[in-house]
Amino acid sequence: MKKNYYILLMMCILLLSCNREVKKGELLEIPVDIDRNFSLPLSDIADEIIAIDLELTNESLVNPDHIQSVLLLENDVIIAEADKILVFNRDGKYVRAIGSMGQGPGEFTRIRNTALDKNNKYLYVINFDYKIICYDLMTGNYVKESSRMRQIEPIKDINYMNDELLLLAEPSGNDEKGYFKLSALYHFNNEFQIIDSVIIRKNYFGQAFRINDFNRDYILFGNSNFYVYCSEIYPDMSMPSQVQTNPSEIVLRDTLYRFENNHLIPELKLKFKNNGIGADRNKFIHIYSIYRSSRYIFAYYRNGLNKNYCHFCYDTKTGKGYTMQDGYTDDINNIEKRIDMHPFNLNTEIFYYWYTHMKPDDLEEPNPTLYIGKLKK
Repeated sequence: MKKNYYILLMMCILLLSCNREVKKGELLEIPVDIDRNFSLPLSDIADEIIAIDLELTNESLVNPDHIQSVLLLENDVIIAEADKILVFNRDGKYVRAIGSMGQGPGEFTRIRNTALDKNNKYLYVINFDYKIICYDLMTGNYVKESSRMRQIEPIKDINYMNDELLLLAEPSGNDEKGYFKLSALYHFNNEFQIIDSVIIRKNYFGQAFRINDFNRDYILFGNSNFYVYCSEIYPDMSMPSQVQTNPSEIVLRDTLYRFENNHLIPELKLKFKNNGIGADRNKFIHIYSIYRSSRYIFAYYRNGLNKNYCHFCYDTKTGKGYTMQDGYTDDINNIEKRIDMHPFNLNTEIFYYWYTHMKPDDLEEPNPTLYIGKLKK
């Protein structure tokens, strides 16, 4: 009888161990080597890259330092800067502007981000004061707007999928436990009404806290899935007298989530040395984005030890990871300067970047060239 008991006990332990291993295996951990600096040629990860020379006119001047987002249509590309939105065709010819600066209806003061509703041919714009404006893509005319988004500010990112406007926001408040900061995903219908929301996390701090306020690729569609990366919220360690926290809250926001059936499921985790935490319990790694395609996993982060901004690419097919300081190497177009690669928010299988080519006889700086690439699978 006792023998049978021990056999049953061992079987239970083995079953529990197997279950733990399966759960652990579901979350892919990607090691990031922060001590090396690779030169990753785009020819290693891209199948093709097309170049679009953007026409320069009095109305179509593009400031490369002010580009907020690039959206891809069937025949056109939309370039949104902080203070204007320009439409070019696939040959680079200037087509028209969308919207204008101002304080009135349909006007913006500073653009934070944009989203594209391809089915209804609408462009959504988040203004600096979190007003959201809708324009007709075919004409560029103003359609409608709403200031309701100010209730959930600050907004980190915006996208449009499955007939819903999606916003990732980080509102704050107080409850019986104290001061908190939320990270939540909100679903809006076409009338700007909240139809659903998912709380990703809720952090309690003192009045002193810092937010990673770098808008970069948080809500993306790729690999036949919808992904969310939630940016960092952490206590301000420069004001320890006002911080109410514990070491478990000084962690790296290093996980990419897959969104399914209104639930966020951990997809993968970046593994940094010492979990990105320094000896003084302060963070030395600050992640700005994590996203993936069908084959590759990408990240953009700042290394506080050497003050460098780094790109990271992991190839799931070969199991190799590459850290690049200052960007990727464009060996296809022979660009000397390293480039900053961005995904398209509705399809991470393609990417874009830009570069301004100055010729010896140019009297003034031309518009940049927009490059659009397709990743290998």
